[in-house]
Amino acid sequence: MTIEVSLLISGVSVAFAIFFGICSKQRNDKKDTQEETERRAENDTMVVVKLENIADDIKDIKRESRENREEMKQLRERVVIVEQSLKSYHKRLDGEQHSDR
Repeated sequence: MTIEVSLLISGVSVAFAIFFGICSKQRNDKKDTQEETERRAENDTMVVVKLENIADDIKDIKRESRENREEMKQLRERVVIVEQSLKSYHKRLDGEQHSDR
């Protein structure tokens, strides 16, 4: 009977060890999956935020580019006006020089 009790206790111990090992593995797998999901969510969030920042920067660059084009257009118009004024001044100056001779 002593051998049977010790075998029974050994068998129960092995069964509990297997049971707790399986439970522990399942809990660890579940925890790993949950942590991986959280990590992916964090990474996805970071990517989205960075993309939004890039989009904002691109909008700023486009706005500045439009402003620069408008400023260049205004400067071209001013240069044309100055060139016309200078041409007119030269004609008047040449006219005065010819009349002095």
